[in-house]
Amino acid sequence: MSLTPEERVRQCIISYLINQRNYPQNFIAVEGQIRVGKLNKRFDILVYDRKMQPWLLVECKSPNVRIDQSVLDQISRYNISINAPFFLLSNGIDSLCLKLNTKEKSFIIIDSIPQYPQ
Repeated sequence: MSLTPEERVRQCIISYLINQRNYPQNFIAVEGQIRVGKLNKRFDILVYDRKMQPWLLVECKSPNVRIDQSVLDQISRYNISINAPFFLLSNGIDSLCLKLNTKEKSFIIIDSIPQYPQ
């Protein structure tokens, strides 16, 4: 079985979160099903906090897919059902970290993946 380019990105991000950022493996869900309107969709990675609340939603793309407005729109639609405060968009080459500003219903670009909450 060979890994798709998107799956390679997903596995690298999971490894980074666990091994470099000390995210607990037990709080990371991979390819979970969600309902978006009347459609069933699948998120790539969802990290829960210690209270099992969605905390970081990750969208992985193949390295040949640009991280652009359409990817941001996709993760925004998914987050209507999930309600995570942080986002990571990555194609393995370029990554964008965002924090949801619920007051203004907008995103704030942040410098790095946030520390896992204690």
